[in-house]
Amino acid sequence: MKKVLSMLAVAILVAACGGNEAAMFGKAQHLTDLGQYDKAIQVYSQIIKNNPDNDVAYAKRGLLYERLQSKDAAQNKKNKASAQRDYERSINLNYNRPEVYNNLAALYIDQGYYGEAVLNLNEALILQPDYFVAYVNRAIAEGKQGKFREALLDYSRAESLNPASGLVYLNRGLTQFAAGYYASAAEDYSRAMELEPENPRPVLERGRAFIKLGYFQNAMDDFQHAMALQADYAMPYYYAAELLFSRGETEEAIAYAQQAKQLAPNYAPIYDMLGDMLALESPVEATQHYLAARRLDPAHSKRYEQKIRMMNDEEGRKRVVAYRFMNLDKK
Repeated sequence: MKKVLSMLAVAILVAACGGNEAAMFGKAQHLTDLGQYDKAIQVYSQIIKNNPDNDVAYAKRGLLYERLQSKDAAQNKKNKASAQRDYERSINLNYNRPEVYNNLAALYIDQGYYGEAVLNLNEALILQPDYFVAYVNRAIAEGKQGKFREALLDYSRAESLNPASGLVYLNRGLTQFAAGYYASAAEDYSRAMELEPENPRPVLERGRAFIKLGYFQNAMDDFQHAMALQADYAMPYYYAAELLFSRGETEEAIAYAQQAKQLAPNYAPIYDMLGDMLALESPVEATQHYLAARRLDPAHSKRYEQKIRMMNDEEGRKRVVAYRFMNLDKK
């Protein structure tokens, strides 16, 4: 939920700088607009080399480090660390830019550091009490901490500032869902759909809320609607597959799951679900899918290894299927 430094802020900055630095900012912005983030980073680095106290250059370079395509998890971690350092340097040079606190907080949210995010968003909102995106980000962080009351209050503040933003209703719906308020979540998703009719995400999420409410056909209708809105979106196929299997429509469920795997071949939960679906019919194939999930998601390898062991006897296979698919709306 980033907010890029505005062009107005850049214009104010370059007006106060020498012509060469102004030209370099212009060049960096042009490269950014072209999507050439690595080259834009080089230009900002040169600005910083020439003027180590340029807080805006640090802030804008930090955003670009986050946008860089990463070849692997290690590179992604390195880029995020570079972004964090740049935001912190920018703040140390100028404590009065709320957007930098917000951007640093959004980076913390991405990494699961919700307490640190809230602290930075508090600073942003002290500096700019009507900062819409900062309220949304703080609500997200509070919701992730299980502080649902505080989160819902912040969403209400954001809604009062911008009642026509689908961003508020989608994210508030996610928080309502996490809190177990499924009917309220469905209402928020419906509002987000009205505001952003081409966005498949609130449609998908309303389908998930409908499952919790026991409205299975409504859920399936929403999943199919999300598929129609974005054909390469794997998640509606994933949730449709899980729902169909729980309703006894095995063949169609596996077909949807296979489609999800084709669209998102590196998403471990799809392989895990396919393993669960195939546990009774073909424990050998199920095991292959659990092995694939373990390879893609080594952080949860013990869970997949336990399921592999459970494939050795019929009782274990039944337990895997029952745990995953029975009473789906109650989980």
